[in-house]
Amino acid sequence: MKSHALKVAVALSLLALLAGCSSASTKTATATPSPSASNPYGAGFKVDPPKATDVVLTVTGATSHAYTMGELTSLATKTIDIYEPFVKARQTFAVVSMTDLLNTAGFKPAQKVETLALNDYAFVDTAAHFIDNNAYIAISRNAADIPMDQGGPIRIVFEDSSAYAKNLDAWNWSLKSIGISK
Repeated sequence: MKSHALKVAVALSLLALLAGCSSASTKTATATPSPSASNPYGAGFKVDPPKATDVVLTVTGATSHAYTMGELTSLATKTIDIYEPFVKARQTFAVVSMTDLLNTAGFKPAQKVETLALNDYAFVDTAAHFIDNNAYIAISRNAADIPMDQGGPIRIVFEDSSAYAKNLDAWNWSLKSIGISK
């Protein structure tokens, strides 16, 4: 795990040096890779996919749990075919219901939830909004690992029918934690 985390930290540190930063009222970003025509997420670094035993997501509510990639894979009992707005194409994701993770952690509907990416991009909304908009944690895309330089290894996605399908700020890439917003 330490080796994987170190590689991720080094890659993100390099991105922070190369990228600008932006912010908005519901989000903050400290490092955003420059998109290109071939990779709208930004490119230029490679990180090995996490092992089944690597912790990839920490959820902290009334209770806390550090999920390994293997645990999330076992919880991903659904696949969804959606229009992925960043690549402007239909893609199939194996997903875990964010509702299940929030309920397991004891979140109340009115509580503010912060989703935080590896590059410290944060999106804050109520648990009810994530639940009502059918938020999912994607753990694979088109039956393959989601590369780090393409928003992986895990990320938030929404079905086409969700109002948040067009709220691109909520589609947090390279997700590392979900917690109570301060």
